[in-house]
Amino acid sequence: MMEHMDDYFALLSADEKAIFTTIASYAFTLDYKAKRDKSKTLSYTFTHSNVKRLILRFSSSKGKPIIKLKFFASPYYSSFFQEAIRAVIEEYDYKYTGCYGCGKCNSTEGYRYKYPDGREYYRCGTELIELTDISNLPVPELLDLLKKQHDYYSSGLGKAVLVKV
Repeated sequence: MMEHMDDYFALLSADEKAIFTTIASYAFTLDYKAKRDKSKTLSYTFTHSNVKRLILRFSSSKGKPIIKLKFFASPYYSSFFQEAIRAVIEEYDYKYTGCYGCGKCNSTEGYRYKYPDGREYYRCGTELIELTDISNLPVPELLDLLKKQHDYYSSGLGKAVLVKV
């Protein structure tokens, strides 16, 4: 399955290749398929016939590999993932925070980040969280988060809900 991703894996160092291979292999065991995105940036989206929501993408920015992951189904995760949420929130000067009001979840499917000074921000769960620090990525935890998100959507909990506003 990974042979059709050779163009992406060719950009990776040996250490990165081992990490990305582990993650892709695990996604394949959950019956995900990697599909090359039609974009300028070389990237692959992992799709599943029973999970209609995007959970995992391999991408790159400025020649560096990036993993984009959705993991809000897990209420607990390490500081590595908390910091990734903070970085995404701050990347656009807090512009893309809060509920988007799409009616799918009423602010129940997303991420919360609380600063030491008490400020708290919400990031919508329709968005993937970029993981850029690949060399320090806690791979076993990522696999666990991927499985929990997959199970969340597979169980039907992630079905769109019409919310009256």
